[in-house]
Amino acid sequence: MIKQFAFFSLFLTFLYFLSACMPSAVKKVEEPAEHRDISRPAFGIEAYVVKESVSLRQGPAFTSSIKATLQDGEALRILENRNGWYHVITESGLKGWVRSNLVGPRNLSKTLMATAFNDSIMPRFSAQLFIDKNKPYRVIYLQFADGKTSKPYSIIKRIARAYQKKVYHGTVTVHLIKPNSRKPVKTYTFKGLEISDIPLPVLPVGILYGLKLNESAVKLYIFAPEDISRNKLLNMARKASATYEYPFEKTEIIVRSLDSKKCRLYYVEDAYGEDYAFDRCGPPSS
Repeated sequence: MIKQFAFFSLFLTFLYFLSACMPSAVKKVEEPAEHRDISRPAFGIEAYVVKESVSLRQGPAFTSSIKATLQDGEALRILENRNGWYHVITESGLKGWVRSNLVGPRNLSKTLMATAFNDSIMPRFSAQLFIDKNKPYRVIYLQFADGKTSKPYSIIKRIARAYQKKVYHGTVTVHLIKPNSRKPVKTYTFKGLEISDIPLPVLPVGILYGLKLNESAVKLYIFAPEDISRNKLLNMARKASATYEYPFEKTEIIVRSLDSKKCRLYYVEDAYGEDYAFDRCGPPSS
């Protein structure tokens, strides 16, 4: 019986987290890339809940009544953005409004990323990964198939670094345990980014469809309606960039037209200030 902590295997953990919203485990997750197919879906923009619990409201305001509570990893379609509120429809057909910084690309959902990590990465090491229920994602447990806990530090580090890159960007504590035992034999701590949860901006216009993180740099991909003026696009990019303070050192934002996919704006801000170019998806020199 566990007295000091409670933990479940990823399988049990995600049954707990996802029983209401995921029919099956995620087998493969691809990070957004500039060469990806960014064509507009026939019905809204695909997105996912990226927080543990999100209120689906009747209207675009905090004072509006709550229709339902959505869970991390739940799939949605974004229909429009009204001053920072996304009008969405769930897979069950329920419509409502959520704040734009609570919904985003699949790679920002820890639940989906941890499931994918367990499916695709852990079999390479012949190991099982468990998550501490009381300190989810920050504390994990490793159990190797051969029952040994004398694994080289380099292997433990590879697993931890991959986990930090794919799932949780903050400091992670790793406990090694033996089969049929709940007592850690060895413990390691791996320092990550000083900010563990990647914040999302509240977009006054447009829809975030991709985000890439590279150490202290972040790149946002945004769809915007064709009729949004250049001035509004630039103000939106500046507000979005302001979301990323220390330890982020560089922010890039690429805005495309929602329908034609035409490049509308490239914006970058770093220690040297800001720069931007209209009708481009990269700096003028690119």
